[in-house]
Amino acid sequence: MSEELTIAVIIPLVITTFIIGNYTLYERTIAQADIIMRYLIVTSVFIVQEYVIIFLSNQIVGYIFYQYAIAVLMFNLLNNKYYGVYVACLTPILVNAYLLIAGQTTTIQWSLFSGLVLFIAVTGIGSQMAPRGSYVSLPVQMVIINIIGPCTIAANPTTKILTISQYGHYLAELTFGSILLLVVYQFFLNGEVNGIDQFKEAYHDSMFDALTGLGNYRALLEYAKKVANEAGETVICIIDVDHFKGVNDKYGHKAGNVALQYFANYLATSTGAWEHQTSRAFRYGGEEFCIVFSGLSIDEFPEIIDCIKTRQRLFMSQPFSTKQGEQLPLSFSAGVNLWRKGEAMPLAFERADTALYEAKRNGRSQVRIFNGERA
Repeated sequence: MSEELTIAVIIPLVITTFIIGNYTLYERTIAQADIIMRYLIVTSVFIVQEYVIIFLSNQIVGYIFYQYAIAVLMFNLLNNKYYGVYVACLTPILVNAYLLIAGQTTTIQWSLFSGLVLFIAVTGIGSQMAPRGSYVSLPVQMVIINIIGPCTIAANPTTKILTISQYGHYLAELTFGSILLLVVYQFFLNGEVNGIDQFKEAYHDSMFDALTGLGNYRALLEYAKKVANEAGETVICIIDVDHFKGVNDKYGHKAGNVALQYFANYLATSTGAWEHQTSRAFRYGGEEFCIVFSGLSIDEFPEIIDCIKTRQRLFMSQPFSTKQGEQLPLSFSAGVNLWRKGEAMPLAFERADTALYEAKRNGRSQVRIFNGERA
């Protein structure tokens, strides 16, 4: 009775607990970590979880079941499907390692890798026939892999763990367990997904400007802090739309908002066309914006200044059309500071602000570079 209960109920519930925790961990906690750290965490967590599954099925039942269940769920339910592919590749290695350490085999059982082939075939076909995680595709994948998967370890007739002579006895339990796993998981998943979605929405709102879609001041500071620790020089360029108060006064704040959206879109598309893939635009506040150029050499600084001036001239040659059809010429002033290593971040922005003030004080529609005490 304990064997049937373990296969049909206990292991599926353990897997459900694991994958719910994984969803929160991978979709929320480590989403902002770099790729090496993410995969180190995925590897560590999976090794522990897979060991528990292998140990339970081996010690209580005498055979290994559900070894690809976590991989199937991660492939279908996480935004990054490659987490699932990655842990699937680890699965035969971990099973082999367990068998070797437990003394149940003395050699690498290459037949275990046929389970990986089965995983790739089933998930690949399933994702082609229906979206990942669909109510049809996922259950079919889970049942097929959980039922056929154990057959792939029947290779060595002298080793009990690799010989499933009573395999047919467990078909009903495996089928029931696979369905139970998905039903319980789906029950808890809805609330978890809603929580993750709300978190992502709140995070997005806290980091992006609602009007322009650009990163906001908080995002700017976090990004600047990040690139300051990377190789190369960083350039801070603070931009102000000239005479913007006059636009609001004459055409209204609604037209002013549209003009800001127009300018923000111009900056966002311009940063991608400046041949510096490490440039990024932010809304600094009000009608002020900021572009951060990073990973540069000192020799590239004059090129950046030329690019800014070129984009400034192009923007002035493309008048903004108001809702009334009036062509409204807009221009901007820019203050630029070369943020050198060791310079405090507030000081770097203050110097760019000083350069912007000089540009506005001397007639606007120009680019000023901070140099010493003044721009």
